[in-house]
Amino acid sequence: MGRVIRNYEEGDDITPLAKELTQEAINLFEGSSGNTGPSQFTDEHAAKEVLGTEGTVASGRMSLTFAIEMLRRHFGPEVFNHTGTVDLRFLRPVRPGDTITFTGKVTGTSREANGSRVSVGIEVKNQRGDTTGVGQGSAIVPNAFLPPEDP
Repeated sequence: MGRVIRNYEEGDDITPLAKELTQEAINLFEGSSGNTGPSQFTDEHAAKEVLGTEGTVASGRMSLTFAIEMLRRHFGPEVFNHTGTVDLRFLRPVRPGDTITFTGKVTGTSREANGSRVSVGIEVKNQRGDTTGVGQGSAIVPNAFLPPEDP
């Protein structure tokens, strides 16, 4: 199996990732991290007490996980799992019933000793078009994955 040679250019779009959030998915996610008992993520009464909101919200960690999934799919696990980073700011709550779409665009590349760091701007929007999160991610793509430099 040959290596995939890929060129990363500023302005390239990352394949978007859409996720529909259900309360069941939120509960499973929270339970998988060892959180037991009611919280603003799993219990409406706790959400009202903690956040003053009607209804539960999805944790920011859940959005972060989806942003990582989008970049892992784009760069491939063999690259992203070793050098990938994601930094996400949460601007609005994500609630059960929301569909959130993660998009990304390559914002630049820079040479590093062992390859090129490819930087990606990330935006998260809900089905109403409201931005729920913004941030950036990157991965160092090894030289073996890049086409040779023009002489």
